[in-house]
Amino acid sequence: MMKSARIRILVLATCLISAPGQALSQGPPIHTDTPILLGLEGKAVTARAVWVRKSKLYRDATVIGDPLQREVTAWTFPVAVPYNITSDLLVGTMAPFVQVEARSIAGTNDSFGLSDISLFAKYLVVQIDALQETFRVTVKGNIKFPTGSKNRTPALGTGTVDYSLGTVGAWIGERFGIYGDASYTFKGTSEGYKFGNAIIYNLALGFRAFPAVYETYPTSQWNLYLELNGMHTAKDKVNSQTLLDTGGNILFLSPGIQYIPSRYFLLEASIQIPIYQHYNGIQPGTDAIGLIGGRALFF
Repeated sequence: MMKSARIRILVLATCLISAPGQALSQGPPIHTDTPILLGLEGKAVTARAVWVRKSKLYRDATVIGDPLQREVTAWTFPVAVPYNITSDLLVGTMAPFVQVEARSIAGTNDSFGLSDISLFAKYLVVQIDALQETFRVTVKGNIKFPTGSKNRTPALGTGTVDYSLGTVGAWIGERFGIYGDASYTFKGTSEGYKFGNAIIYNLALGFRAFPAVYETYPTSQWNLYLELNGMHTAKDKVNSQTLLDTGGNILFLSPGIQYIPSRYFLLEASIQIPIYQHYNGIQPGTDAIGLIGGRALFF
């Protein structure tokens, strides 16, 4: 069950993180990826604090009593640095630090340290621009390395090399934007333990709440987001034997707010509320996830 908890934390930490606000309707979504790149030789730094709380035990989709009274609270602090090599190609790295505390009637264990570092890339394949709107599609890839200790209790990493491939698309108008992405993660094996592969899918609706009309540009703006963020995970295996109490589905409803004081910086916050949780067998579920962070753009 602790393996399931840390997989959720690491997946959240290793999502591709993109650029600050653009000259279109709003800045990038908070959880969903964006196909808008940084621009030639553009680079950015993204820093976030992500809080995850787990205190309920599920049998399939039903909450049940937990005789061990297990609770997991985790803070993840991912720092990402993307860089545009060309106008169509972005590469970057992401390093997360993780603080995890696991409680039960048997006692409390906690860990803090560097988790698994990732390298990522996005390539622009479609760009159709019109007056005050654009449609863009990118393909993306991610490699996660086993830099976090898997021998700590709770573990800080999975001990595996994982590969992800996916695509990102968006239509962005004068004040509205629709974003979507989907990716497939091929999980590695460590000492006979094979984590289940995962499908991650996201949909975001963005709205520039203020200003309604630009009188001057650039100017500060407030953006509102409503997102659906989902993940399906296959069952884990040990020495080719399938583990029944692993894998499943979770879907979050994620409202968020974003403030962009200039074209080089933004602040954002979001809460992720699980609206569907269906796990295989008996596993801990997620109560809620909170996020606060900032992004800075440099040329």
